[in-house]
Amino acid sequence: MSDRFEELEERIEELLERDHSRKRIKDEEYFKVRQLAFDNRTIRALLKLFNKGVLDDLTWVVSAGKESLVLAGRGPEGELAIKIYRIYTANFRKYLDYIVGDHRFPPVRNRDKIIPLWAKKEFRNLRRLREVGVRVPRPVDVVGNVLVMEFIGRDGVPAPLLKDSDLEEPERYLSEILEDIRRAYVEADLVHGDLSEYNVMVWEDHPWIIDVSQAVVTAHPLSFSLLLRDLERVTSFFKKQYRIDVPDPYKLAEELARTKEV
Repeated sequence: MSDRFEELEERIEELLERDHSRKRIKDEEYFKVRQLAFDNRTIRALLKLFNKGVLDDLTWVVSAGKESLVLAGRGPEGELAIKIYRIYTANFRKYLDYIVGDHRFPPVRNRDKIIPLWAKKEFRNLRRLREVGVRVPRPVDVVGNVLVMEFIGRDGVPAPLLKDSDLEEPERYLSEILEDIRRAYVEADLVHGDLSEYNVMVWEDHPWIIDVSQAVVTAHPLSFSLLLRDLERVTSFFKKQYRIDVPDPYKLAEELARTKEV
C-alpha cells in the first residue's frame, strides 16, 4: 500500500512539475495546487479509485481554480476528467448556502465533512441531469473529495467554453441551453444556480453544461431566484455577444414555475 501511495505521489509530482514548467500552472497557483494535490486524503481517494479500476493513469493538469483542481486521466472506457475539490477553502459559507434546504443531504457544519459531501452532490446532480437528457459530463465515480467523470474534449485538451467560441448558429445554441434549463427544472427538479458562458462548453456542435456542484433542488428556498439569475445571464450573453433577439428571462422563469405547479 505504501509503495502505491508513493508511486501515485511521484506521478502527481511529475504532472505538476511538467505543467508548471510549461506555464500551464501559474507561479502564484503552483504552491496552492501542490498543497491540494498532496493532501493525504486526496492521495488516499485517488489510490482507491486506481484500486477499484476506475482510473488507469493521470495524464495532464487541465485547470487549477480557487475551489478545485481538474486533471485529465484515462480509465477502461477512455478519457476521464478528475475533479479534486479543495479541502480548505475560503468559500465555506457558500457551500452551506447551497446545501442548507436541500433535502437530499443532512445538515453539516464541519469543514472536513462538507467538501466530500459537495463532491457527492455534484456526482448526484450530474446523474440526475443526464437521466432527463441534459448534456452534462457522465459521472463515473466519487470517492472523498475526488469526482471522476467523462472528459469533454479530446487528447487531454478540454472543449472550448461558450465565452471563447464563435458560434455560427447562436440562436440554436441559445434554444438548446434554454431547453436544458427547462428539463433540469421541470423534469429533474434542479436549478443550476450559477449558469453563464463560463460553465457551458461547446463540443460536437452542441452546448454542454458543466460545474453543477452548487445546483439545488426546486424545493430549495432560493430556487426561483437562482433560476431567474441563470436565465438572465444566459440571455444577456447571447444578446450582447451575437446581437440576437432573446426571450424575456422573467417571463421564462414564471412559465417554468407555473409548469411545476400543474
